[in-house]
Amino acid sequence: MRFPFEKEWGIPDNPPTDPGCFVIPSYALKDRATPTKPTAAQIELATDWWKRFPDSFLIMCTGDNQGLGLSNASVMADYAVRLGVPPQNVIEEDQSLNTYENLYYAMKIIRERDFQQPTLVTLDLYTRRAVATARKMGWDDFYWLSVYSSGEPAYGYKWFQTHSRFTLYLYEVLAMIYSRIVGWV
Repeated sequence: MRFPFEKEWGIPDNPPTDPGCFVIPSYALKDRATPTKPTAAQIELATDWWKRFPDSFLIMCTGDNQGLGLSNASVMADYAVRLGVPPQNVIEEDQSLNTYENLYYAMKIIRERDFQQPTLVTLDLYTRRAVATARKMGWDDFYWLSVYSSGEPAYGYKWFQTHSRFTLYLYEVLAMIYSRIVGWV
């Protein structure tokens, strides 16, 4: 179900032609072994694109920002491997705790490995903020893909944020306002 202004909130995809890597920031985990529906949808979209470009890498982003005792990136990497991505094509960025850090640490990996056409893979409601943050950080020649997903309660304090499509939307609007205040976008 779409909410007022939700359609206008999204931005069109900017698909790559020859991506060196896909950057997948975690939206949240359901538990120590399971990504929430939004995060799983992002990984599934990245995996579909990886199948088209099997020399590319998936950079799974986010440390232990939910207090589960392991990084979101490790759970995400396990999920991608179960979907058929070889472990050697999956990189775990496990230091970040928020969007700004996701993109900061991912860019360090991208530069170290000289990946061309880095491509963000995000939830459709999150794309606007992720792209704005990347641009503010100075990312250039980058691309993005987005995916629709319903919500699903996450572990711990993120339970409400990811509970439903409406709470995802509400969170992203508020997160964009906060990001503007702190200068991330």
